Amino acid sequence: MESATKHKPTKEILEQMTAAAFPDSKVIDIHELKEGFFNAAYRIKLSDNREVVLKIAPPEGTTVMTHEKNIMYSEVHSMKMIQRVTKVPVAKILFYDNSKSICNAEYFFMEKLSGESFSSIKDTLDEKDKKQIQYMTGRYNAELNRVTGTKFGYYGQSDKQGEEWFTVFRSMIMDTIQDADHLSIDLHMKPETILELLEQDKPYFLEVVTPKFVHWDLWAGNVFVENNQVTGLIDFERCLWGDELIEVGFRSNYQDKDFLKGYGLEQFSESQKIRIKWYDVYLFLIVVLETDYRKYDTRDTYHYAINNLKKCIEQIKLR
Repeated sequence: MESATKHKPTKEILEQMTAAAFPDSKVIDIHELKEGFFNAAYRIKLSDNREVVLKIAPPEGTTVMTHEKNIMYSEVHSMKMIQRVTKVPVAKILFYDNSKSICNAEYFFMEKLSGESFSSIKDTLDEKDKKQIQYMTGRYNAELNRVTGTKFGYYGQSDKQGEEWFTVFRSMIMDTIQDADHLSIDLHMKPETILELLEQDKPYFLEVVTPKFVHWDLWAGNVFVENNQVTGLIDFERCLWGDELIEVGFRSNYQDKDFLKGYGLEQFSESQKIRIKWYDVYLFLIVVLETDYRKYDTRDTYHYAINNLKKCIEQIKLR
């Protein structure tokens, strides 16, 4: 998808970046990967017959949302950590350059996973195979969430981390409100309404005492599949230490019973249900902002998110 955050280096620059990472190989072919919404990505074939994936952060100076700051650092270092401490299949990081000496952005190369994204082949699979993939995704997501940290907050933003989950989550909500104000984005509601309702529900967040590693963006496009088996998970850039229920697999409009079965959490307490609804709110706040921050061609995404944000807030009011 086209987005204002996607870097568009020339072919010559792409070749220089590749040469820095693989000095003994030459570029045979470059193919842009367009499924993502934030970073630019390319599949590059090398003269030694390897295929690698290049991800490039937005150009320096690009206006991004607060939670998107330093996320390439988050992706590179979290993937290395997950590969080290779990058995979850992730692509190996091959090279990372944050010097901005070749292009005015960070970038990294990783190995190309075998297979294709689950989202791209989902419609071609029978129900049994889809159930198996959802189940395995749940298993892997649970394994990710068993990794624990010492503070809550986004992985690459240590200055915004804290020891109490409610305080950190409230600051994440505040960041979206301030990001909306920065570009004069209409939320169709008073920010005070959101914050007052959140404060009323503070007790339900206090039971979250252990910062767990959260992928936060594990939708079907970020799950790679081959021969009906999950071959790897990608796009760790938005990872954080938090409540595992903020994972996309627990969103109210996205829950899949086979994913939940694989995860090992098929029933929710009332407290968990309340937090799940608040994590819905957070997601829709971010999606509301995306149209303007990424300069999409239409406002369809904005209207979709606003409608769902209103529904969530009304449901919280009526609870």
